[in-house]
Amino acid sequence: MYVDFAIIDTDITDKTAKDLMFQASEYGVDSITVPYHLLKSLKTIRSKKTIIRSCLIDFPMGISAYNTRVYAIQEAIKAGANSIDICMPQLLASNRKYDKIREDISAVKVACGQNCLIRYILEYRSFDHNCLKKICQIFDDHEIGFASPSTGFFIDNLADNLIASAFLHENSKEINVIATGNAWTDHHFSILNRSGVFGFRTFNIESLRRYRKFTLLNH
Repeated sequence: MYVDFAIIDTDITDKTAKDLMFQASEYGVDSITVPYHLLKSLKTIRSKKTIIRSCLIDFPMGISAYNTRVYAIQEAIKAGANSIDICMPQLLASNRKYDKIREDISAVKVACGQNCLIRYILEYRSFDHNCLKKICQIFDDHEIGFASPSTGFFIDNLADNLIASAFLHENSKEINVIATGNAWTDHHFSILNRSGVFGFRTFNIESLRRYRKFTLLNH
């Protein structure tokens, strides 16, 4: 399973963040996701496998102006990101302004070019099923290959998160869904593995350590 480690703490020190990134790389994660100011530290992390370096864009609310989002992407790429995790514009989705969402995705794709992966972040509790279905269709039309059901910034239930993840997967052709619900026990990890989702994101290094142990024991 694809595993991403994300740092979203707003009060973390640079040294602590770098230590966590190093530990995550030692645990064999596929990607590490950080806010812009930690990209410089992330770029210095070396590991045995190639790790995707992703930057959080317009996180966690998704309410920045169009030009601000594009500029943030450009600066993230300059700072070493080869992937971006960008929040869906919440107000556009809430007001069903799908044409504006298409414009946003088109602009994001131009800003990212060919060498920067695009992963959209939703907040599934803010949208009804019809809205999520439409967003999935738009993702497919624009060849957006990765999405997460929630930011992880707010309290989230693993079961609800997996239901939302399954819904996104079932209503799209190509989206690789990265679950973001809290998982830290063997039972949680077993549910994740059986769910059929592409991967999961954790925000806790202890959860990552436990998942690695679970994987080794159940390989």
